[in-house]
Amino acid sequence: MDTRREVMGREVTIVGGGIAGLALAATLDPRRFDVSLLEGQPGRHASGSALGMWPAARKALRRIGVAEMLDDAAPPTPAVGSLYDSAGRELVAAPGPDLQLVERGRLMAALRAAVPDSVALETREVVDAAALPGDLVVGADGVRSRVRGLVAPHAVDRVETPYVALRGIVPAARLGPLDTQPFDTMPSDTQPFDTLPFGEYWGPGRLFGLVPLAGERCYWFATHRSALGPEPLDVDAVVAEAQAVFADAAPIARTTLQSAGSAAGTLATRLWVAPPMRRYVHGRYVVMGDAAHASLPNLGRGACDAILDAVTLGETLNAGGSLLAWQARRLPLTQGARVLAGRVMALALAARGQRARDTALAGVGRLARLAASTHQGPATAR
Repeated sequence: MDTRREVMGREVTIVGGGIAGLALAATLDPRRFDVSLLEGQPGRHASGSALGMWPAARKALRRIGVAEMLDDAAPPTPAVGSLYDSAGRELVAAPGPDLQLVERGRLMAALRAAVPDSVALETREVVDAAALPGDLVVGADGVRSRVRGLVAPHAVDRVETPYVALRGIVPAARLGPLDTQPFDTMPSDTQPFDTLPFGEYWGPGRLFGLVPLAGERCYWFATHRSALGPEPLDVDAVVAEAQAVFADAAPIARTTLQSAGSAAGTLATRLWVAPPMRRYVHGRYVVMGDAAHASLPNLGRGACDAILDAVTLGETLNAGGSLLAWQARRLPLTQGARVLAGRVMALALAARGQRARDTALAGVGRLARLAASTHQGPATAR
């Protein structure tokens, strides 16, 4: 395969107008490339959740002028929190990783604003990607990718998992005092925002998380094993099932689920992953983002890796570089993350060995606190 010839072609067709597709369109040099961006349902990417931006992704966004837009629109919101067992017993207390939390809609708007006017935007559902024009056809079309099978015929179909996920954003005032209220009552008082127990809650067959957002709001997510279907899922049916699954869980999980539902804008999805991939490039076709390595959400890397795929691919194309060199950089990292995310989900929701897991995690937490207190202790006399 002559990857040099492919890179030097002028016409690039991007399939998918989500995070990865927009980031690539924003990165490609309009003086060198004629870019078309095809998206079947432009509005579907803009709603419902918050995304954690790791430092590498923030740097990539800054290189294409997007990070500044996000910073101007809203101050960085650090991710903080602890790891708890399902009942709310703290296992590991630690500051959150170096993440900037960004609402999906805000990120999408900033990426759209960064796309040059020269990019041809077309509302079009792609059925046969092989029929598309272009010296290069890039699949940024998610886990249901129409391009992936042209890169790896064995990987046409997405892979179903036994998990469903609920996601939402809720004002902290709606969470109220964290007592043992039943689901059919609403909290009457407000718990101070900075005292909410942010973090993740791991339990048998269920996982819950709560993250602070700007404006005293919270992004929350809940995952459990479920046979509900087919898609699209009925949001209120998933919420009702989750309320039953989390009925004896920590108060924050029960109270948050109390506020969930279709009327509150809650999202409900079956979790799907991409099959293993041994290449991202074949002939004139490339896949990136979820089309290449959709994973379970446990590492919080999906949007970040989509951005890194797109910006580094665009920079490679702008420089006339090798697609195979780009693939060699991105494939091992992203395929490794896909595998690791699945293992973390299995560990978090494990029914067997839960007590041993929690004991081990609590031990790690104690060691972390001891190390922190030793590090912050009074300095010795010199």
